[in-house]
Amino acid sequence: MPPTIQFPNPIRIDRLTRIVRVRGVDVYVHWTVFLIAGIMIYLAIRRPWVTLAAGASWLGVILLHECGHMIVAQKKGCAVSGIELYPIHGRCCFHEPWSRFDHCMIAWGGVLAQAIVAVPVLLLVTVFGYSRFEPLNAALAIFGGFSLVVAVFNLLPIGRMDGTIAWGIIPEIVKRVKQRGKKKRSASGWRSY
Repeated sequence: MPPTIQFPNPIRIDRLTRIVRVRGVDVYVHWTVFLIAGIMIYLAIRRPWVTLAAGASWLGVILLHECGHMIVAQKKGCAVSGIELYPIHGRCCFHEPWSRFDHCMIAWGGVLAQAIVAVPVLLLVTVFGYSRFEPLNAALAIFGGFSLVVAVFNLLPIGRMDGTIAWGIIPEIVKRVKQRGKKKRSASGWRSY
């Protein structure tokens, strides 16, 4: 079994640069991410470590979200061909799932991955407070409350956000419950002697 995380050697800068492989899936970063990161560091000469931690945490939240989609897609038997990271969003490229229910589950995967990380971080900060290290505080704020707000926003059923697919799970669950009810009723009328 190949390692979970592999780094390319050497990294070749391109429009989409492959920076890592997670569970056999290539992760690409768009060139604008590097440009924006450079501008952010330049503008934050006085506190570059805070800016670097915040930028890395933001990309980490996007990667976490897309890895959530990837994990659920792989569990549902869909081949995942790559993950692309852009400055304000990401994209998990996978083959079309077998059912609408599976597609809805994959859409929920990203939000659930963010929640699995954000809720414990929020609890940690609530109980113990922030540290005296500003870069760590920036990471905690972004992986905690900010990530949870972004996850909820992503569930809006508009445009290309996950909510346009994710909320389809409700009628799919209702349909499955009705189908199970029909099977039970038809089976209960038969007796064997």
